[in-house]
Amino acid sequence: MKKKILIIIALIMIISTIIRTAVVSFSFLNFSNQLIENQTLLIKEILEETNDKEKFLQIIKNSHHINDIKFIPDQKTENIKIEYNFKTQTITSIAPFDDNGVLQITFSGVDYFSKLQSAILQLIAIAITSLIIIILIVNYYLTPYLEILEKIKQSTEEILKGNFNQKIETKLKGEAKEFVDSYNNFLTKMKNSFGVIEEKYTALIEKEKSKDPLNDAKETIEQLANIFQFKRLIEDDATSNSILNRLIDIIKGFNINHFALVGIDNSERNALLIYSQGDICCNLLENFESCRAYRLNKEINSLKFKKICEFHTCKNEYICLPFSSGGNFTGILKIMTDKEKDQELLQQNLPYIKAYLNEVSAVIEAKYTLEILHNQTIKDPLTGLFNRRYLENILPTLIAAAQRRGEKMAFLMIDMDYFKKVNDSYGHEAGDIVLKTLSNILKYSIRKSDIAIRYGGEEFLIILQNIKSIDDAVKVAEKIRENVQNSIIDIGENSIKKTVSIGISIFPDHCMKGWECIKYADIALYEAKRTGRNKVILFNKQLKKETNYNA
Repeated sequence: MKKKILIIIALIMIISTIIRTAVVSFSFLNFSNQLIENQTLLIKEILEETNDKEKFLQIIKNSHHINDIKFIPDQKTENIKIEYNFKTQTITSIAPFDDNGVLQITFSGVDYFSKLQSAILQLIAIAITSLIIIILIVNYYLTPYLEILEKIKQSTEEILKGNFNQKIETKLKGEAKEFVDSYNNFLTKMKNSFGVIEEKYTALIEKEKSKDPLNDAKETIEQLANIFQFKRLIEDDATSNSILNRLIDIIKGFNINHFALVGIDNSERNALLIYSQGDICCNLLENFESCRAYRLNKEINSLKFKKICEFHTCKNEYICLPFSSGGNFTGILKIMTDKEKDQELLQQNLPYIKAYLNEVSAVIEAKYTLEILHNQTIKDPLTGLFNRRYLENILPTLIAAAQRRGEKMAFLMIDMDYFKKVNDSYGHEAGDIVLKTLSNILKYSIRKSDIAIRYGGEEFLIILQNIKSIDDAVKVAEKIRENVQNSIIDIGENSIKKTVSIGISIFPDHCMKGWECIKYADIALYEAKRTGRNKVILFNKQLKKETNYNA
């Protein structure tokens, strides 16, 4: 910086010297022009009045400051012209004399050019002397201040590297000393504050120190703020699926294009693929207990240890991160990459991804556990179908929705024929196998929008939503009946075949209330069993009269 200041001062002095020299030269020129013009006019006037012009011209020529004077015929000029010849050091004036020509006078310019040169040299000498004096003075007084600025620059560069120990010193007193002391005090406070900030955020995020700690701290704090907002958001989500969907969006936001998210139900001992983008590259779903990340509950990173997982089948690199592994749910996030640039970016973002997973862990475990408890209250533990309690809660909503949309619903009451004989002949364990088999047939025979319920004992209820016609309900019922009839059920060493009877009622064709529809389906079921079993009966008004039922 000192060099720049001195260069600027030198430039200012040079420019000012050039300007002063030009001004002096111009003043000299004006003065000499006026002097030459006055002398020329004087000589011209004398010549015009004298009779012996030749004699007067000879006298003028002998003058020490005039080199030559002569008439030039056949030339004209309106005003006096003055020409300077630096080479011959002469000044020539040409003035109009009469109608036949002009008067040309050549003056000696030796003294003029000598004085002009002397003036210019003096100006330059003064400028150089002034420049040296100013530079010495500026250098003496400005150097200590410039040294302070240079030290501040060096200290700032160290601050950007995370080093707050480079304080500055000065021999100056007064305001400069106060400024240096204030800067050092600021540096100390900044060091203490940043140390606390760095300690706190590194405790929250496992992150290595970077070459640019200040920018890294800024980025990390921004990410922590986003993670905090994310946590507050997922705490208000109703289901674990909602949380996992938000997590998927977060992962995509890190420009990760090849990953899989797997959920493992530790209570049921099964794995479910929640989301995948690209090949999962392993048999995690079929054999999750052998997964290294699941088994050890720790990060598996092939970027650090090549071929760390023997079950990975692709040639790309991978990172497997388990989360929420202390209860009913364990999530495995598997990220894969084959580009070096993507791997570097993944390594940079990995601490943030882990932080998101940590926030998800506690919340999703709580949600998942609540869902399990809720399912235990609304689902039959033997068959996994909804129970009667769930039916009581959902039935008014289903009827109201169907009425509002003007849709038909079918109620299929299903009963296993001669189920008591299974328990009596083969035992209750065999009976349970038969009921589980029937429940599986029901699940696979209906749509996802339909509802299967274990109504009680060996009796089941199917609610078909938004059917187009009564024939649709009858077709589904016949499909269930035939599937049961054609199934062979293994019960230990024996195999048996069973049949079901099915009664159907249609809303709003047969009934306008939920429990009324169930009752009518039950009446039709009774008729199916009374008339031979293994059949489907559709409710009609005659059956209602025969049973003497009034809703």
